[in-house]
This record gives sequence, C-alpha cells and structure tokens, in this order.
Amino acid sequence: MTPCALQTRPATPGDVGALLALMREFYAEEHLGFGEAVAQSALEDLIAHPDLGCIWLFEYAGVVIGYAVITFGFSLEFHGRLALLDEFYIIPAERGRGLGRRGMELIKAWVGTTSVATLRLEVNPSNTRARSLYQHAGFHDEQRDLFTYWLQGSRPSSA
Repeated sequence: MTPCALQTRPATPGDVGALLALMREFYAEEHLGFGEAVAQSALEDLIAHPDLGCIWLFEYAGVVIGYAVITFGFSLEFHGRLALLDEFYIIPAERGRGLGRRGMELIKAWVGTTSVATLRLEVNPSNTRARSLYQHAGFHDEQRDLFTYWLQGSRPSSA
C-alpha cells in the first residue's frame, strides 16, 4: 500500500456503525470512557450539522481504515474561528506505512479551505507515536495543560 492511495470522504449517516466500531477501538487504546448511545448521538448530530465540523473516513481499496473528526470553535486568542482535530485514528494493522502522515496532509488541506486560520489538537503525553506524527505535520507543543469541567450528567461513566 502506498500513502498516496489513501482516500478520504465525508461520513454519511450510513457510516455511523463503522464509526462506532472505530471509536470503540480508539477509546480503548487511549483509555477513554466510551458510551455507545452518547457516541452515536454525537456522530449523528455532527453528520447532520456540517456547520459544527466534519467527520472524514480514511479508505484504502474501498475499506475504511480510520477516521478524523474536525470541529469548529471560536477563540479570541486565535483571532476568531478555529478548527479542532478532535479525533484522528488509523487502525493498528495499517500503521507504519505513512498513512497517518498522508491523512494529516489531507485533513490540513481541507481545513485550509475553511474560514479558519488555526488547527488545534490534544494528545496524551504518553502517546509518543502520535506526538511524533503531529510534530512532523507542523503542530507545535504549546506546553499548556488541558482542564475539563463536566456538566452534571455529561461525564462518561469510565472517564
């Protein structure tokens, strides 16, 4: 497989089942809480409202091998609208072939067509492979800590 053979396409409502399976794998790998019903609802909401962002599927030979989620926000610090690379996942069997780098190039190119000037992401400090991918893609470690406040009833049960 060559990295240039990687294709992307926006997710549709018919992709929710495949996305849930990929999310389950990703969340287990990252030790994140996963609730199928809330994940399904969030996927369906994002697919139905492109003004919130986009879910991109990564495919090779017609087989889905990963996905990326980009959402939009607003920040005075970043001079207005910004994009968040909320999730980026390539299945383990396809890693190490340059597909992550190619996927990142495709995502950055798409974000470049939107009205944002900044693309941000978060990564676990222990995920050295992902950190290396992001740094090679031009992301900078801002040396900031991320704090989260869960509103009542919204925290995943295993988070």
